[in-house]
Amino acid sequence: MSDSDRVPLMFRSQLEGRGKIQYAGDAGPASEWVKQWLECCPPVPESADESVPLYKRGRTKSPVKMPEFGKGVETKQYTISWRLVTNSGQDEDVIRPIIGAKGLPFYPGSSMKGAFWRSCPPEKLEEYCGGEVKQDGQKTTKPGILRFHGGFPTDMSWGKKERLVDVVHSQQKRQVMENAITSANVQISLYQCQLKFGISSNKQLGKQEWDEIWQIWDKALGHGIGSRVSAGYGRMAEVKSADRVLLSVNLSGCGLTSQLLNRTPEFRPNMFKAALRGHTLRLLAGVTDANTAQLLTKKLWGGIAEKRDDIGAIIGQLGINFTAEELDFGEHRYKPNGNKVVVMPTYDLQVGRLDILNLNNTYPQKELKKFVTYLIKFSLLLGGFGKSWRRVDHSLFFPDYFNRNDKPAIGCHWKFNESSKNLYVTAASDDLKNIAKFLAEGQQRAIEWLKVNNLEPSRHANDWREVWHPEKVEVWGRIAEDKNRSESIHWFHGPYSRNQSIKQSDLTGKLNNIGRIWHRMYPRYLTTKTGELKQKRQEYVELLTIFPDDSGTTQDFLEFLQNQSDFIKLWPTEE
Repeated sequence: MSDSDRVPLMFRSQLEGRGKIQYAGDAGPASEWVKQWLECCPPVPESADESVPLYKRGRTKSPVKMPEFGKGVETKQYTISWRLVTNSGQDEDVIRPIIGAKGLPFYPGSSMKGAFWRSCPPEKLEEYCGGEVKQDGQKTTKPGILRFHGGFPTDMSWGKKERLVDVVHSQQKRQVMENAITSANVQISLYQCQLKFGISSNKQLGKQEWDEIWQIWDKALGHGIGSRVSAGYGRMAEVKSADRVLLSVNLSGCGLTSQLLNRTPEFRPNMFKAALRGHTLRLLAGVTDANTAQLLTKKLWGGIAEKRDDIGAIIGQLGINFTAEELDFGEHRYKPNGNKVVVMPTYDLQVGRLDILNLNNTYPQKELKKFVTYLIKFSLLLGGFGKSWRRVDHSLFFPDYFNRNDKPAIGCHWKFNESSKNLYVTAASDDLKNIAKFLAEGQQRAIEWLKVNNLEPSRHANDWREVWHPEKVEVWGRIAEDKNRSESIHWFHGPYSRNQSIKQSDLTGKLNNIGRIWHRMYPRYLTTKTGELKQKRQEYVELLTIFPDDSGTTQDFLEFLQNQSDFIKLWPTEE
């Protein structure tokens, strides 16, 4: 062993064979990085009881206390609802927490002051945070009365090594534009731990004023702290973002749970932003060129601009916050080809609330809400969220598929809950004209959004694989009497006629090749005489969204839908 091998990965350069952890194909280096951090840098519990304030350091065994704020510092505790990302900037290409004394992660006081400053009322800004003032005709800096001491973990619950290695895997290019190779990126983030924040003042303040100060900090937390707040990071469970909520939607759903690099299952709220961002691209690319569609999508959801004078980070207009109120986890076990049992983690969300947040005031509220509402309705009508969102949940709509216990789980199923059922697109008539009308509005909503940005429609992004344009997509539908009457679900696993099949074709997709068809079983809702929305018995609208290619397999299937199936074309329709 060379001397360099004795140096912990945290202190090595991010070079191949040295300390590189930014390779998601191998979770080993990142896991080892975390293991060394927990063993050598932070204190570890002396016993299993993490309420004990005294810990012993891993190697030296010297006693270490958890950090405590000094005398006169007012404190308040909050719990991270999902994850918190604070980029230390220490390593190139690796996002990891800021680490302070005794190896503990912390949220810096400077960042805390910045977040507080952005939420502070203008009339209190100079007093609390300080700033530039004119004195004797010259500008001078005046300090505020408040000191921000940052935030520290209250105990060692943050050190869950199986949760610290986070993963970011953007598949936008692969799913919307082309079948490109994408890779997951490693980041280290804190998962659902409790943080204590401290603020002090250089003058005596009463209880009422301290309450006002903490209300300002609560408001700052409502915007999210740290990085990637638009994707659901940096939210606190005790803080509501009511003043920022553009649209609140109550949902339920079931499907396959995402996994971290070490195979730990995790329900990840950033999947909602990924779906909404992807559909934003598809809709805009149907009415304008590729570069404009990408830039406008980044202005809504954030990103890195790459064209002309737009180089640099763009802070998006929109963000998401998801609260899972009733969430259960399970497993799907199967034994492929007589081999060993494979376990696929699943989720069953009974009650959840998705908040779409308006993070700044760039766009008019009315037009923004109109566009976002269409996005949500569009997402639930034609697909779902998370893994395998392009397919229906086979455990619900094709349980016989698993009779031999040798098949993997497929698909997901999402619904609006009772308080949000007004977002359902009704299907009162057998020709599904309301759904056809809604689909036709997609381009109209996108054009309206172009005009909000002072742009006019232009040639669509013709080279992309999934674009919402009548030359690029077709939607077919039929009514299924109940959940067991899906007609097309069988076509994904066998022939749709005697000698014709789409199984494992470019249309349906296969390993490492995303297909060009979405399948959805959408609850059929009607408007009653009293004006309420109600599902008609247990009926569903079965929908196929197809982005055709030029292959004979696809053309034969479209001809079959037209002439030999119960499906009717809903969009585009003949004028």
